[in-house]
Amino acid sequence: MQELPDLIVIRHGETQWNVAGRLQGRKDTPLTNNGVRQAKAVGVRLADTIASHQGLKFWSSPLPRALQTASILAGIWTVPFEKFTQAPLLMERSFGVWEGQTSDEIKRDLSDQYRAQQTDPWNYTMPEGESRNDLKQRIQTWLATLEKQTTHVVVTHSGCLRALRGIYTKASSEVMLAYSEPQTASFLLSSGRETMLEIPAGILRAMGCEGAGTTVRL
Repeated sequence: MQELPDLIVIRHGETQWNVAGRLQGRKDTPLTNNGVRQAKAVGVRLADTIASHQGLKFWSSPLPRALQTASILAGIWTVPFEKFTQAPLLMERSFGVWEGQTSDEIKRDLSDQYRAQQTDPWNYTMPEGESRNDLKQRIQTWLATLEKQTTHVVVTHSGCLRALRGIYTKASSEVMLAYSEPQTASFLLSSGRETMLEIPAGILRAMGCEGAGTTVRL
């Protein structure tokens, strides 16, 4: 594998559809009040880390839920929001016709598609959507554009976060499919290793967060 730069990868805060258990993909709903608190908690948790690095590059998915999270982080870190470069390759995996639906609704109403996904979860592409393999290749394309000697701070989505984790650690598809991390967890990816940067319970309580957060899963 080619040399990869160090990354600090952050998932956006909780959204209205996260609470409802609905797949978002390229569609968007705004952060909940709890999601705003989560973003603040992540900002506080990472403040010293951000301050200790020189020459950081900041990136965000252009989807509104990620930009809203980046804006909150920028305010806490006193980083101009304009420093966050919007990268379309960091958008969430497209779920096509599944977007806006829950897993139970897909299983009930699109049963053939649901079974195909369960049979080949890595390569299956739902109508108008994107496979996990497509997403991983897209993220690899983005990584190839980065300065290798710079640490990059990335605000993105759970699918992209998991793709990045897998790429950096050379994880198998089975391991990647089993990934599950709390919404407020961020990751330091460096030299083939990952370090989950959990938020202490005291910070979560101080920010008024309703726990560490959850993830919509298929």
